Amino acid sequence: MLRSWKRLVLGLGGMLMATLVQASGSWVASAPAVQVVMSDRQVQSADMAPPTVALARDQVMGRVSWQFQPPPGVEVNARLCHAGGCVALAGPRGHTEAFAGIPADSALYFQFALQDRGQRAMTLQGLQVIVNHHEPERASTASYGDRRRDSGRCNS
Repeated sequence: MLRSWKRLVLGLGGMLMATLVQASGSWVASAPAVQVVMSDRQVQSADMAPPTVALARDQVMGRVSWQFQPPPGVEVNARLCHAGGCVALAGPRGHTEAFAGIPADSALYFQFALQDRGQRAMTLQGLQVIVNHHEPERASTASYGDRRRDSGRCNS
């Protein structure tokens, strides 16, 4: 009887661990290099989405990390976007929680523009995002729109 009880407890513990593992995760996506040629017209990267729809189904985004590689010593205006809006990026690498709460299977993309009119055209490489996701009930109570207004860093 005691052995049966232990097996039941261990079995339930294993099921709980399996549920926790499925409750959160991350996906990584990359986009091809983009040529940025103007300061007054933004260029958009290809969409970056989960490798499979099932990977992030019924999940919401948490922290999103990004990176891209400009030529050495050159800066560019950069934003990370999804269908509902964009976040201005402070540099070629970093993370944000501005997308927290939106569906984790949403595609993301970069937008770039030169900083100055006299700046030479450039190619940006290594475009990548890492999206951490989890079940919606773990998301904060603030809506995505509230966080965008509060952060002061988001532009639509």
